[in-house]
Amino acid sequence: MEHDVTRAETGRVIALSGPRTERNVRKPLHISEMFLKGLPRAARKEQGKLTEGIVPGPMIVRQRGLRFDPRRIEAYRRVCEYESEPGRVPLPYPEIHFTPLMAEAIVSNRFPLSPLGLIHTHQTITLHEPLHAHDVVDLTAELASIRETHRGYEVDFALALDRGATRVWSGVTTVLSRAEEARSGRRRRTRVESAPPRVATQVLSVSRSTGVAFARVSGDWNPHHLWWFTAKPLGYQRPIAHGMWTFARAVTVALRGIDEDMPIEASISFKRPLLMPGRIQIEAPRLESQGQCVPVAVRDARTAAPHVLGEVCALASNA
Repeated sequence: MEHDVTRAETGRVIALSGPRTERNVRKPLHISEMFLKGLPRAARKEQGKLTEGIVPGPMIVRQRGLRFDPRRIEAYRRVCEYESEPGRVPLPYPEIHFTPLMAEAIVSNRFPLSPLGLIHTHQTITLHEPLHAHDVVDLTAELASIRETHRGYEVDFALALDRGATRVWSGVTTVLSRAEEARSGRRRRTRVESAPPRVATQVLSVSRSTGVAFARVSGDWNPHHLWWFTAKPLGYQRPIAHGMWTFARAVTVALRGIDEDMPIEASISFKRPLLMPGRIQIEAPRLESQGQCVPVAVRDARTAAPHVLGEVCALASNA
């Protein structure tokens, strides 16, 4: 999925009044299967428009008994330079296991929008209890809401990860199917989102190999993240970084030294694409106590244009 410049304001909610569908998967979709199933659907659906004859309804996809792979977690930690205690699961890590579950819904005949051109605009993640590298968990991804906005249709997927009967991690992934008017850039933006206070903490280089390295640990091999010759046909002169890699890099700065035994929530909007290679500045005051929230930002090191903006909170224990 790509990344967008501004997050749309709240729009008209579309009632999910169609049939409820539930699916249990044993083996998640591979990226090649996503494209093979998605392309025929895309031929019959248009970006930024609800497909005539499809009444959207709740869609739930589950995967039970997923056993975390400690080697994959450590590889993720290295690629994202995540600083949490070894043996712990980094806060953003579980999200990579939900991508195939959301894809199951998106490439379904019951999904009312084209599976192509979806843009990842916002991500919220909440850690309720610590996760460990050998945990066995159950995952649920649910099509929770659809909103019509001036840019097209925003879709929320509610994500839940349970260890036994306990909810240990949850999140919301928002994607946008842009209307033709928004894709062409003819409509002027009327809303400018204010940036958080600037607190420079790290300046670092993002190598051209970062996209491939993250694809190896995440399974997200979308071509615009990989090489210049796979990104250029999609409108990019250079590959763009995965949004969730940028998310992880921002979060690890805010959480450096924090005890991740406490509940934590991170909420970030994806802004301008991060072209690789490039240089970024990560701005995030350090979290120091329960009940505290700090703003986070990843900006272009030269122009200060934002790539992501958001906040990270150490939730109070009674939250």
